[in-house]
Amino acid sequence: MVQLIEAIAQSPARRVNTKYGERTVIDAVRRDNGEKVTVWRGGDDEYSKKHVIKNARLTLTLDNKGKYSLVEDTNLVNLGTPLPVEPVPVKPVHNYDHKIEKTSEKHNESELSPNQKREIANYVQEMAKLYKYCLDQVDATIGVDGEDKRAIATTLYLSAQKKFSL
Repeated sequence: MVQLIEAIAQSPARRVNTKYGERTVIDAVRRDNGEKVTVWRGGDDEYSKKHVIKNARLTLTLDNKGKYSLVEDTNLVNLGTPLPVEPVPVKPVHNYDHKIEKTSEKHNESELSPNQKREIANYVQEMAKLYKYCLDQVDATIGVDGEDKRAIATTLYLSAQKKFSL
């Protein structure tokens, strides 16, 4: 009977010379009980050398003799393999005629009513006062200067705008 076991590689796979020739060794820890295990593979094992790195998730098999073997993940084997060449329809996004499309004239500043201009001016003035208040609060409570002061005040300003829907 063969068991499937999840494990974590302790280090990249390495090659060692033994009296039986060159072999690839994978040191791992079983995820279910924390036991350290060693997987021995052939010396010409390119899969392990390429895909077994430190902290890689591994699937191992344990046979009835107590020998661990690595289950190769086909998703990793195919990683980097070019996809079959098939034409992919692409819809052009750009205007290749280089014609400038006219936008609505409504956005023209001269078409704003005096009332709208006043509202915008008041809003900008209020936001400037709020930002100045945030700067003053940073000075009074935190006491930092330069870029830190500006960054903290800006954060406070944006938070106040968000909280009070300004």
